[in-house]
Amino acid sequence: MNRKSNDQREKALMALVARYEKGAHSGETVFLAEEEFEELLVHYFGHHDYDQTLEVADLAISQHHYTPDFYKWKALIHKINLEEEEALSTLEQLNIYAPNDEEVMMLRLEVFVHFEHREAARAALDQLYNVVDEDEKLSLLAFFDGLLCMQEDRYRESFAALSEAIRLDPYQEPAYDELLNAPELSAFRSEIGTLLQQQANADPFNDVTWFYLGLWHDDGGDDLEALEAFANARSLNESRSNYDLEYADKLFDLEMYEPALRAYNAYFESDEAEESYETCMRIGRSYQMLDELGPAKKAYFRALELDPEMYDIYQYIAECCVAEEKWGVAAYNYGRAVELPNHTADCWLGLALCSSATNAPLEAEQAFLKAIEMDEDFSDAYVSYALFLVENGREPEALDMLRDISLSLDDPALAYGRVAILILCGRRKEALALLNETLSEYYEDHDLLFNWHPELKNDADVQSLLQLHKE
Repeated sequence: MNRKSNDQREKALMALVARYEKGAHSGETVFLAEEEFEELLVHYFGHHDYDQTLEVADLAISQHHYTPDFYKWKALIHKINLEEEEALSTLEQLNIYAPNDEEVMMLRLEVFVHFEHREAARAALDQLYNVVDEDEKLSLLAFFDGLLCMQEDRYRESFAALSEAIRLDPYQEPAYDELLNAPELSAFRSEIGTLLQQQANADPFNDVTWFYLGLWHDDGGDDLEALEAFANARSLNESRSNYDLEYADKLFDLEMYEPALRAYNAYFESDEAEESYETCMRIGRSYQMLDELGPAKKAYFRALELDPEMYDIYQYIAECCVAEEKWGVAAYNYGRAVELPNHTADCWLGLALCSSATNAPLEAEQAFLKAIEMDEDFSDAYVSYALFLVENGREPEALDMLRDISLSLDDPALAYGRVAILILCGRRKEALALLNETLSEYYEDHDLLFNWHPELKNDADVQSLLQLHKE
């Protein structure tokens, strides 16, 4: 029965919208009741179509001159559109039709604060304090008081007022948002965290407090605490899609890819969910790290549709193709990556390796040199280039390059890479001597040697040196 009733209301609303828009397009004036105008205003405002909302408000005022609610809508939209003169003019009209209406007085305060009319805002605030007595409304007044104090460079008073706003109404999100995001209050970061934790302790069933406590921990780099807070908020209120998204992002940051994907899926089940480049990339990366390359590439291609100018999309698609040993396709995508702004040396190295795999040595060498040019401390690029030179019969050139670079770059990847290259070039004695030195300094990184030369895992001399340094 409820579903049927909702369907009927939705059909009636769509019919009303169609009737209004038909009249607007044809230039014919459509006469509507106050309730119908209110439905249209809520509809367009809910779709963030503020220009259309304003047109409806103007038409409503022309037909219902003495109805304050339509002036409220008009003033609100002018405020959102940053149209100061029009907003203040509409407030003057409202003052004629509803001078003592509490909502009108609150809207007047909001507009004055928004456009930094501080004296007028203070007067409106004082007036409201004389007539308001409910905690939720007093919380709003404290919130606007906090914004005014911030504009007046009274940051301690601003912090105190916003804290009072939360105390009076622990579900008032604008106050939480200002406390966490206003740069003027950054000096109070520790006190804000204490306040949020106290609120959570006092009411552990308040999802809003847990969510903003999670954001506070996240800003401070406290990943596990942030994850726990987001999980609490999410369990207390399953209807808030932004809780799912923050929780999923934090799981991703912690490299917990399977639960992250479940949380992302929960997010996209919501009607409020929005696709973004960042979210699609995280979903793709999660699948990629789980070796589910098909879904990973699907997510990356969706990210590409949303923002085709981001180099890392092509880089990650290329990485998936490398894992599938599709070297030509990988080379193409790395090539697209290096054509876009802000690409990294990793992209050039990937292009070099794929070009080498597809028997394009000239293109490969140019890409190796580009990678090194972009990052002079890129040890992987030096060793990979040396391997390329050895494979192409240029052993002396490879060894000379690594020796020269080692004089200025002290790096475990480079050191173990030199050992591998020396072994490949038949200079075993020199390689084992260098391995002994390298193990004494970088024993914990010895797996890097096997990345460059996997067969050395079964080399008796190498294993003896490893055992010696382990002991």
